[in-house]
Amino acid sequence: MKINKYFIILFFISILAFALRFYHLSSYPPLLWDEASLGYNAFSLLKTAKDEYGSFLPFILKSFGDYKPPLYTYLSIPFIALFGLNQLSIRLLSLIVGSLTPLFSYFLVKQINKDLRPQALLFAFLIAINPFNIHFSRGAWESNLLTFELILASYFFFKSLPSQIRPKIKLKFLFLSALIFGLSLYTYQAAKMMSLFLIFSLLLANYSHLQQLIRKSFIFLLPLAILSLPILFGLIFGSDSNRLKVVSLFSYPRPSADVQQIIQESDSANYQIFHSQPIFFTRNFFGRYFNHFSPRYLIFEGDWQNPRHSAIYTGVILYPSLIFFIIGFFSILNLKSSSKLGFFTHKSDIFFLLWLIFAPIPAALTRDSVQSVRAMSLSIPLMYFTALGIFQIYSLLKQRLLKLLFIIATSSIYLISFAYYSDLYYNHTVIRSPHDYLYGYTQAMQYFIDNLDSYDNVYFTNFYGQPYIYYLFLSQYPPKDYQQTASLIENNQGDTGTVENIGRIKFQAPNFDSLKDKPSTLVIYSNDEILRQGLNNRPEFSKFIPLSQIGQISTFYAYHND
Repeated sequence: MKINKYFIILFFISILAFALRFYHLSSYPPLLWDEASLGYNAFSLLKTAKDEYGSFLPFILKSFGDYKPPLYTYLSIPFIALFGLNQLSIRLLSLIVGSLTPLFSYFLVKQINKDLRPQALLFAFLIAINPFNIHFSRGAWESNLLTFELILASYFFFKSLPSQIRPKIKLKFLFLSALIFGLSLYTYQAAKMMSLFLIFSLLLANYSHLQQLIRKSFIFLLPLAILSLPILFGLIFGSDSNRLKVVSLFSYPRPSADVQQIIQESDSANYQIFHSQPIFFTRNFFGRYFNHFSPRYLIFEGDWQNPRHSAIYTGVILYPSLIFFIIGFFSILNLKSSSKLGFFTHKSDIFFLLWLIFAPIPAALTRDSVQSVRAMSLSIPLMYFTALGIFQIYSLLKQRLLKLLFIIATSSIYLISFAYYSDLYYNHTVIRSPHDYLYGYTQAMQYFIDNLDSYDNVYFTNFYGQPYIYYLFLSQYPPKDYQQTASLIENNQGDTGTVENIGRIKFQAPNFDSLKDKPSTLVIYSNDEILRQGLNNRPEFSKFIPLSQIGQISTFYAYHND
């Protein structure tokens, strides 16, 4: 009955996780460029076995010139085959793995230590309601799939270890762990570091089994090596490393003017000792690293550099979680312990501590001061220590009444905090930051598609970037036809390239005055272009049709010159 009780609670946690992620998923948040790209490439692979540029079953997707790992796209093909190419079908994979993440997080902790079953249940519940995990489960985010893979691979690794019942390593689970770690390399760029870090953490946390693991290392290393070869080949000989060069912290040294000013203020020796490029990069790395543990990031503001990566005015975890996380973090130390684990109480404490330490590194090595997408797996150790903190306080209370009051108070605080987050997420975030969420692209492009056949000259603004992928996605443009004309103008200095036209469709917004001599013209302008050209102050503005009203503005307008 005790086991059944746990599984009943776990079942309801899984239902809750699914419901929070599925609610209004087909319409909210707005469809992003990368989602449209992943979706259309999956559609193209389904129809032709080639991506949008005609590459046969590619190991890397050129996409916008950012060279996306392809696993999310390949795994989305069945959903697009079943439900068609739409916003919901491309998000279903993320919804499913996001809903399964709490479940397998429970299995992971229970596999490490069966005595931590209550803590594992709370761990699963906290992941189910955590803003970090909900946010990236409601869109086609490869980092969400990667986080699930890291949990699943770790679970199989621990499951492969010897036990009192079976003293030998279970090779099939060790192989499955390696296979999933290998596949993670095709999921998201951060996996190239994070999977390696987590494998190291698993070995360190299971040092007592290291000799047995070394004897069976061939079973683990073989799938990893085979799956790594195409990645290494692409990094060395292909264009796969282009994206890494653009976003890498080391691609942005201190400007030469700053160097000269520092030298003028002192001398060259002073510069080399205190202000050299290695010191500059080291300081920037640690600044970015510790930003991910700051209260500003965790509870007050979230990803302040990339607003679409978190809800407005709140962080990536709920308010009470910060206090319980701190308590849980310090509770793992057992200075009086004489066990094989040294100062740590449980093996899981070592593993999740190492995960916590390593998780921000892929984000800290990039140019952004914080980066929630690359640091998403940080959510797992954060919630583990938060669960420990709640249980630590609960265990210190001896009287049943105090325990009951603590449960009621903690539940109430979490409920209020979650209600506040939900209100911000659904009612305020996109309205306050419509451009960051690319609000209106879907409505404007659908209007454009419905009307473009009636005009000889058709333009769609490129102000917000990548309008062509929305056209391909929403029109379900035949992939075979597009592959014959696909042409991306790559930008070696920026993140992505551009597509200037598809047939007679031009992805630009012409100067309004030039349209007087162009009858039979349809133009979609962005709100920013309306303001920059001062069109809102001209009498002709009455002819502009708002296509995506939100708050006090429309992000896109249509102009017909019949």
